[in-house]
Amino acid sequence: MKKLRLTMRLLAIFCLVCALNANALPGRAQQTEVQLNVRNSQLTEVLKQVQQQSGYNIIYSNDLLKNVSPIDVNIQSSDIQEIMQTCLKDTNLDFEIQNNTIIVKARLAIPQEQNMQKVKGTVIDAKSGQPMPGVTIAALANGQAVMGTATDQDGNFTLNLPSSIKDLTFTFVGYKAVTLPIQTNKEMVVRLEEEVKAIDEVVVTGYFTKSKNSYTGAVKTIKSDELKAVSNTNIIAAISALTPGLNLVERNDLGSNPNHVPELLLRGMSSFSATNRQVNQPTIILDGVEISMEELYDLDMNEIDNITVLKDASATALYGSRAANGVIVVERKKLTEGNIRVSYNFTGNVQFPYLKDYDVLDAREKLEYERRAGLYTAQAVQGENSNIGEEQYRLDQLYNERYKEVARGVNTDWLSQPARTAFSHDHALRIYGGASNIRYELSGRFNNTQGVMKEDYRRRYGLGFKLEYHIANKLTFANRSNYNETDTKDSPYGSFSNWVNQNPYDRIFNEYGEPNRNLSWDNNNPMVEVLLGNYNTTTNKSLSNTTDVRWDINDLFRIAGNFNISISEGGGEIYISPDSEVFKTETDITQKGRLDKSYEKGVDWSGNINASFNKLTKNNSLISLVIGGEIRKNRYEYSTLQASGFYDDELNFIGHANGYPTNSNQKPSGSQDLSTEVGFFANGNYMYNNRYYADFVYRLSGSSKFGANQRFGQFWSVGAGWNLHNENFLKSDKLDLLKIRGSVGYTGKTNFAPFQAITMYKYDNKLEYLNGIGAIPQTIANEDLKWEREFSYNIGADVSLFGRRLNATVDYYLKKTKDLVLSASKAPSTGVTEGMENIGEMENKGFEFSIDGMLIQRNDFWWQLSMNGSTNKNRILKISNALEEQNKTNNDAPASKYHGPLAQYEEGESTSAIKVVRSAGIDPATGQEVFIKRNGERTFTYSAEDKIVIGDQEPKFQGTVSTNFFYKGFSLYLMGTFKCGGYTYNLTRATRIEGNSGKTNVDQRAFDDRWCQPGDITAYRDIKLSALPEYTDRFVEKENIFTISSINLGYEFAPHICQKLLVRNFRVGINLTDMLRLSNIKMERGTSYLYGNGFEFTLSTTF
Repeated sequence: MKKLRLTMRLLAIFCLVCALNANALPGRAQQTEVQLNVRNSQLTEVLKQVQQQSGYNIIYSNDLLKNVSPIDVNIQSSDIQEIMQTCLKDTNLDFEIQNNTIIVKARLAIPQEQNMQKVKGTVIDAKSGQPMPGVTIAALANGQAVMGTATDQDGNFTLNLPSSIKDLTFTFVGYKAVTLPIQTNKEMVVRLEEEVKAIDEVVVTGYFTKSKNSYTGAVKTIKSDELKAVSNTNIIAAISALTPGLNLVERNDLGSNPNHVPELLLRGMSSFSATNRQVNQPTIILDGVEISMEELYDLDMNEIDNITVLKDASATALYGSRAANGVIVVERKKLTEGNIRVSYNFTGNVQFPYLKDYDVLDAREKLEYERRAGLYTAQAVQGENSNIGEEQYRLDQLYNERYKEVARGVNTDWLSQPARTAFSHDHALRIYGGASNIRYELSGRFNNTQGVMKEDYRRRYGLGFKLEYHIANKLTFANRSNYNETDTKDSPYGSFSNWVNQNPYDRIFNEYGEPNRNLSWDNNNPMVEVLLGNYNTTTNKSLSNTTDVRWDINDLFRIAGNFNISISEGGGEIYISPDSEVFKTETDITQKGRLDKSYEKGVDWSGNINASFNKLTKNNSLISLVIGGEIRKNRYEYSTLQASGFYDDELNFIGHANGYPTNSNQKPSGSQDLSTEVGFFANGNYMYNNRYYADFVYRLSGSSKFGANQRFGQFWSVGAGWNLHNENFLKSDKLDLLKIRGSVGYTGKTNFAPFQAITMYKYDNKLEYLNGIGAIPQTIANEDLKWEREFSYNIGADVSLFGRRLNATVDYYLKKTKDLVLSASKAPSTGVTEGMENIGEMENKGFEFSIDGMLIQRNDFWWQLSMNGSTNKNRILKISNALEEQNKTNNDAPASKYHGPLAQYEEGESTSAIKVVRSAGIDPATGQEVFIKRNGERTFTYSAEDKIVIGDQEPKFQGTVSTNFFYKGFSLYLMGTFKCGGYTYNLTRATRIEGNSGKTNVDQRAFDDRWCQPGDITAYRDIKLSALPEYTDRFVEKENIFTISSINLGYEFAPHICQKLLVRNFRVGINLTDMLRLSNIKMERGTSYLYGNGFEFTLSTTF
């Protein structure tokens, strides 16, 4: 870490020097000499040359310049005033210089009148609320622009106008022009909205940007303000909610645990793995560099400018072996020139524990349930000469003692003990500015997230610096350095299910104020663990540096490159006190108490370079070609050790340990990943007359994970599209866009552990020989192991109507994964039981759509309604023999060992199919379950051979619906999510109503609905049966869910209030999260960690 500290010090010094240097630059531009000698040239071309040579930014409206005749200019001067006067001398234009910006505006074209009016105001971005400098303002007389100005650096403007002027027009590149009546009785506040086409005019691929007009791939672009409307803290959940086909993988047991990194699945599951390695996660690219899902989870949302989700082969084939699961491209905010600015964003979060899913018995009901279940009735044990009378007397006495406790009013609320109202806060500071040729940004962040279970946290620290240097229209150099640290601690209260199980007639503490260790039925008191010194903590640190270079050779050719190096290290500790209930039965004092320590470090570096050619022909046709190469190298090491024998709860340092555990499986161990990948790619695109277009992508990838016979893999895609709205037979003022597109291609993946193509050995000290110890194989070589390949096609359409106020996108896709890398059985003579082979195929197909409409659109009020949805069908086409054996094992697994049916990966079925035996219900005469055999016969005997597929856990249809209002600075955003038609195995019914001994607390339905006597017609077995029920469709339910996931209310303060507060802009907001959840089934959620809901409070300002 000494290297990290030294690096951070040098980085801080570098930041200060660059910031001071950048502030001194604007003065230099004024001394740059400009040489012009042009004849009969358009004014726009002349101003472009002035901008290139002088270093000034020149802002103007195309409407002002479109009627200006060609001019002649011959001048050599360093006086920018003289240069501009010469260029504009024969026009009706004037100019104004503000810092390093020249604003071209209309010259007064009408005589001054005696009655003048003064108009003042501010122009701001309608979405962000940021002031907009350089907006052109034209005063209109008879529909013609006669005079004007431009906003200053703070977005303010002042005009003295004749009283005959009634309207002003506000224009800015990339924004919708607005014409408004003049207001003289108060300052005007003008909000400009981005052009829809400006938002979506390019697609960010991670290597370069492409014009969306000629793009054939399926993509979804999300702006930062859209993300924040859904959530200010959870990037992954926001991306999933806004992207059809990109689904959040829910873990019902982990609830709202802040230390659980969510998982994403794009267009279905396309691989499976027998290990914990994530093989279905999309590739994530941040500013051209691949990052992990955890790094995205911890990313500061305030840094994000936009996110693009690439879905099909045409969009992702550039990434070759990393493309099969889709690609998420994240771009951070661009640097802007101007005086130094300070931006601060604060998010406060309050979360309340959600306990409504739990409906357990109170003390009186629980004691009565135990009596009905026969726990206080002595039973004769076969083979033992026990005195039933004495046992019954003991049980009667036990019952009476507990009855007295209930009569005294003991009704312990165990569920509330680990729960808390959690307060979290996030602070982000950004300092930025610079001139036209050099810009800088210094950012810092601190985040402290607490969960709804006591004493846990996730703390994030971040520091970043970025520097950009530009030579106008020639060279761009950018360097970004980032340091990040994440510290986590799990709740010492353990799994929430431990608290749910406790009997309410038991007291938490005894009469001495100590945790009660004498609970009923010998249950463990979880409060004992809480008050010990147990802990589970982790720390992860990373330092990364990214350098980007772009050389614009001329208007046609460009070369760009990216290089990144990332260094990370981390570790974790899990300590269990020697006084823990874990060691209740341990007699060896040297084995009591345990400390697990882990350490990991990694170094990743990558680099790519590409050259591009772009040419727009006279007939509005586009030719584009990009070729490039990439290299990536990864080194990751992980080690762990376990120490035991701690004699005191507080002596938890490893030096106080007695030694290692006696179990040989717990000896120190480690693993290492080494891999290298190279790639070469080409991308071509042609569009004819802005109507017909086609593109292709080819990539050759090589990976060290494969043997010499299959070291390289080839991936490709081709696509075509048709802009029908540009055809004469469909020309209409109401039709803005109508495009159909299609693509087909091969992508791949290498999401498996390295060293599968070579035989790896491990030394074993049990194999002693004369000259040393022997080694045994860990993996068996497969030099013919091939790349997983995914063939996919996508057909889609995009339509926009009524000035882009109504927009819709639809896509149909099919993905077929071949050569799945799976584990196959090996002969025992090889020394291993299985090895990796290409045996497996899988298919996903589905439909996606999104639609949004601007129902009302005015300058001070608008209302938008949006909806998206998707459906996906997964099917296994081929599996390995090893997986077939595993299926047999899973199929025969007894319910007494596993709470729910295990996965069945069978050909022709989905990976998420539920396979159980059909049930005819509960026999009213006996309280036993009646099973239905495959042939339709009914029986009391359960057989796993009678299992059939009942349903699929994947919802048939899911999506979101949202609406957005804006009125005079106020904004209101509401989003609801829905899932329909997915099946679930209700573990609450299987284990909390049935399947329990009665010695722990149960669901209320166990008390109300269990079979008790002959003639009872119920849905649940005899109350005296404690064994887990067999896997039948009695517990399989089709679930439909609707959740109001976000209610976001915000307010943007008016500019005159901001001026009084000495800030450029000021916005506050409150976001209510997961306030309502409706489901047709009743099931306990958050069994290991509680769910929470609450609200976020946000504040953002720029000084």
